[in-house]
Amino acid sequence: MAKAAIRSADPALESTTIRKVAGRLMWFVMALYFLAILDRGNISFAALQMNKDLGLNAEMFGIAVGIMYFTYSIFEIPSNLVLSRYGARATLTRIAILWGIATVLMAFTQGPFSLYIFRGFLGFAESGLFPGVMLLLSLWFPFRYRARYNAMFNYAVPISYIFASLLSGAILELNGTFGIAGWKWLFLLEGLPPIMLGLIGIFYLTDRPQQASWLSTEEKAWLTNALDRDARATGVVHGEGVLKTITKPMVLLFGFCNFGLFCGLASLFPWLPQIIKTFGLPASQVGLVTAIPPIAGLIGMIALSRHSDRVGERFHYAVATFVIAASGFAIAAFAATPVMIIVGFMVANVGVYGTQAVFWTIPQSYMSRQSAPGAIGLVGTIGSIGGAVIPVIVGRAKDASGSFTVGFLVVAGALLFAAVLVLIARAKLVKA
Repeated sequence: MAKAAIRSADPALESTTIRKVAGRLMWFVMALYFLAILDRGNISFAALQMNKDLGLNAEMFGIAVGIMYFTYSIFEIPSNLVLSRYGARATLTRIAILWGIATVLMAFTQGPFSLYIFRGFLGFAESGLFPGVMLLLSLWFPFRYRARYNAMFNYAVPISYIFASLLSGAILELNGTFGIAGWKWLFLLEGLPPIMLGLIGIFYLTDRPQQASWLSTEEKAWLTNALDRDARATGVVHGEGVLKTITKPMVLLFGFCNFGLFCGLASLFPWLPQIIKTFGLPASQVGLVTAIPPIAGLIGMIALSRHSDRVGERFHYAVATFVIAASGFAIAAFAATPVMIIVGFMVANVGVYGTQAVFWTIPQSYMSRQSAPGAIGLVGTIGSIGGAVIPVIVGRAKDASGSFTVGFLVVAGALLFAAVLVLIARAKLVKA
């Protein structure tokens, strides 16, 4: 990939252009993802009150967590193709408004069945968000900047979980205000911001560099040429049809790597507040302790992604971060004390978020512009299936054994399997 990292003949122009693009796009996509993760994960804190009110056991809660990923996966490819055809402005703003509505609706849950329906609607509404933004960033940032801006986008995940940990516990304290349960306040108050952001995006987002009135002619020319050079250097200027592309073994391989990654992502947060609650802490302190692992994940993601960009290495980094994530879940599985549980989740957060930043630079860079929407959508779809399946497995194992040991070991195994698949992908794509 060293060939792809061609230096600009005008470093000042390059620096100015990248800074403008980052300043224009990154705050919006980060805010978008921040709110998505907040609304995706608030069920973890709602469970502290909601599970008792609705009569949910661990497996039923796992189904509620996983069904969102299931409906997300079904509509992932169509959503990404819509983004490619109609642009980010139409697609991402539609996603934000719909998932905000879905979150508000969850406050009207009456039992397990209605919870499944509303969570399924949330997954449908949010489908295509992550791969859509990955596609968008690949249209705006040259190869050698992608890991750091992928990571910057993904900063929203641990930051959102940190914020959710601090905020959600406090919102639960509203329990009984105006006769409304605290967990219902959680969905009502956290569902409105994405609707507002979606409305802002209609007037703010720009789909492609050629349309950017906020870039000068020279900046647009430099950026377009840099992206074209990257495409030629990776040998993906000429694309294939979507159907042919998404059935290629390499695309499926990337998808199964993402399956393992999603098993980790979907297991980082949903169970942690409930585990910490067993320490005997009140809801507000549960939030404070729950914030510790994502803080570690944020620091690790920043350090790993920047070093990956600096050395231009992706494959070995992805393998290493998958292994780190697996190690964290293994520590949590066998932890005998609260401190070791938190340590395990800290390590898992570093590994999972580091993987998410670095791994996605690989499919972004080895797919043509024509085929990338469908291919990246399929990679996201297969990953989301992992997110749908693993919470049910963990929940069922918890109900059967009374502990999370077996479930977390399954997560660790999925992450290790994904690390092996990355090595296979490297052997096929990178010539010695």
